[in-house]
Amino acid sequence: MKTIFTLTPVILLTALLFTACTKQDYVSGPSNEEQWMRSHEKGSVAYVDNYTGNYIVETYEGYSVIRTLGGIVPREYDNEYAWFNTSGSQTVYNYDGNYYTKENVVGSWLSWADALDLLNNISRGQ
Repeated sequence: MKTIFTLTPVILLTALLFTACTKQDYVSGPSNEEQWMRSHEKGSVAYVDNYTGNYIVETYEGYSVIRTLGGIVPREYDNEYAWFNTSGSQTVYNYDGNYYTKENVVGSWLSWADALDLLNNISRGQ
């Protein structure tokens, strides 16, 4: 009888000790923006046509021309993340402004002169 009264508190204290210790992460996982930046190409805004909002992004493979679809126009030297080598409408993340916009990539893998010519053509509506 004495062993039951002695063994019961030992078992309860052991159970309490092991249930009180839980694994907890103190460092949170990556945010959506960090995942976006890891999975998309980085580009730096090289030139902005302030009249139309269209702009040129410098990437590792050259320059890409972006047509604004009515969203926020970035500033020069802003870092953006998207698939700049794929033409068409897509979502662009602006790291410096911390916002997403919908843009249209018109041309990619261009030289600086070709990018300026294409920007002038789409800005004039051609």
